[in-house]
Amino acid sequence: MSGDETLLDIAKRNFVTAETMMKLVEADDGYLNVVGYHAEQAIELAIKHYLETHGIKYPMTHDISQLTARIPDEAMEPFEDIENSAANITNMEAKTRYIKNYRLSRRIVEKALHQAEGIIKWLANESAGDKDK
Repeated sequence: MSGDETLLDIAKRNFVTAETMMKLVEADDGYLNVVGYHAEQAIELAIKHYLETHGIKYPMTHDISQLTARIPDEAMEPFEDIENSAANITNMEAKTRYIKNYRLSRRIVEKALHQAEGIIKWLANESAGDKDK
């Protein structure tokens, strides 16, 4: 990729990784943690992309609540479902890497994948709209 890579590009790669790994869950539910981790990364990076492209400074954190708190109220609508699930999404990054025998629930992981896909598509459309201006 050229030097104009964005956080949205990285978010998309994490989402594709999560989707790909989801196919392995039937054989080994330990992959739920890997999927959850990459879904969290996709969401986190997508939010950071939004903040960065709108000139909003953000802390170097994985805490989704801290990141969504930076989004102005008038722009919050596309992020509301993510904000409501922030604790679960943040746990996907925090708990899945070091706690042995910890497993995320399939329902929560599938919801996070859906949320990641939705926000990435919305941001891609928003970015495309900016290019048309």
